[in-house]
Amino acid sequence: MAKLRKEDEILKTKIKERLSKLRNELGDSKSDLSKNIDIDRQNFQPWENLKSNRGISIYSLNRICNALGITLKEFFDDELFR
Repeated sequence: MAKLRKEDEILKTKIKERLSKLRNELGDSKSDLSKNIDIDRQNFQPWENLKSNRGISIYSLNRICNALGITLKEFFDDELFR
């Protein structure tokens, strides 16, 4: 896999931060949310871990948004992305 550009790394970090914030606000554990979207918890873990180089696909992010009861637009419509 090619090395990400600096702006891509920044976006990846913001997505991880937003995902973690939303999940915590809704009170879902990583285990609960991963079960809800039918993804193994060990695959879910790196999506929030800021030290992990692994990003999330738009398809997985969409599944998470559906489980959280929000749209992708609502996910990205946050001050963090402005």
